[in-house]
Amino acid sequence: MTSALSDVRVVSFAQLAQGPFAAQIMGDLGADVVKVEPPGGEWMRSARERDENARIGLNTIWGDENLSFLSVNRNKRSIELNLKDDRHMEVAYELVASADVLIENFRPDVMDRLGFGYDDLTDRNPELVYCSSSGYGTSGPYTDRPAQDILLQALSGMMSITGHADDPPTPVGTTVVDTYAAMQIVVSVLTALHERERTGEGKRIEVDMLSSAVHLLSQEVAVAANDGELATRSEVPGMGHVYLQAPYGVYETSDGHLALSLSPVAEVAEALEIGGLESITTLEEAYKRKNELKRRIETVLSAEPTDHWLERLLERDVWCAPVRDLSAVPDDPQVRANGMIQSLERSDLPDLDVVSLPFRMDGETPLARSRPPYAGEHTDDVLVELGYPAGFLDDS
Repeated sequence: MTSALSDVRVVSFAQLAQGPFAAQIMGDLGADVVKVEPPGGEWMRSARERDENARIGLNTIWGDENLSFLSVNRNKRSIELNLKDDRHMEVAYELVASADVLIENFRPDVMDRLGFGYDDLTDRNPELVYCSSSGYGTSGPYTDRPAQDILLQALSGMMSITGHADDPPTPVGTTVVDTYAAMQIVVSVLTALHERERTGEGKRIEVDMLSSAVHLLSQEVAVAANDGELATRSEVPGMGHVYLQAPYGVYETSDGHLALSLSPVAEVAEALEIGGLESITTLEEAYKRKNELKRRIETVLSAEPTDHWLERLLERDVWCAPVRDLSAVPDDPQVRANGMIQSLERSDLPDLDVVSLPFRMDGETPLARSRPPYAGEHTDDVLVELGYPAGFLDDS
């Protein structure tokens, strides 16, 4: 399983999150991922606050490198190349000629200006699967705009359906568009490699964050496109989806919060001993009365702790789950049972816990075979593989 893509070489010019995450997934599946970095390494390696010891979320420094960078760059090798230097350009062309896949996520036209656009490389390697990922695509009115996850959440409509009626537009608590776009890179690249087995020809792939965000909202956008009715958020905090009926949402308990899903209102009411709701048997009525129902159910749930209600609801087969903070996730027994947390060792760093791929094949979870590389750590190894002597670039 961990060598499923061992015959595939991926050359990644990608930086930040989306492209590196996609390349890491392919590395997890066994591909030889060669990360091309400028001299000194990708800037995200050392992105930090002025205080080097500051712990600022994604900008936390682990050892001497950015923890966010480390989380998306395992199972790769690194080569440093200055694409403005002729000898480095020569090596870069040889590297791409040896590749099956190229991934880049610069703004449109950047790779063309560097001499590494699709048309520049297909003569050298007609079997190359060339994947470009951008914010908005390569044509259209937004192509020159900056793209970052929260901007795509805003533009796609995602924020407009998150939260409740009195909230401002509310972003999702993670970089969901980056992650989903990375998965589109992997799906499209693997599809192109499969087609290449039949045709012997490479493929040009374009992935963009806006299209990925809209695809993530397929159900909601389809309703808007066909029904035309404006989605309205609940008047009550914690209702989970603009188009779903009560009891779907998050409810306060005496010591935390509990999520309820799509169990029928009458079943929830019976489990919680709430009278007068037995007559609500249709989805339409549960949707129309969702604000009222949310308040009534929450009044009951707020009287006892979460574990009390979990035991009662689960034994009655009501769909529910406790709301946890992130600190509880790594030690969750099911997360551990699924092999979702692996530990990487590097002599100059504390042990680094990383998140595995979310599937198994023949019972096996893909291994984090190697830690994130140092900048340029494998430059000489890659040079020798391409037929150059070690140290070929040292004096350039």
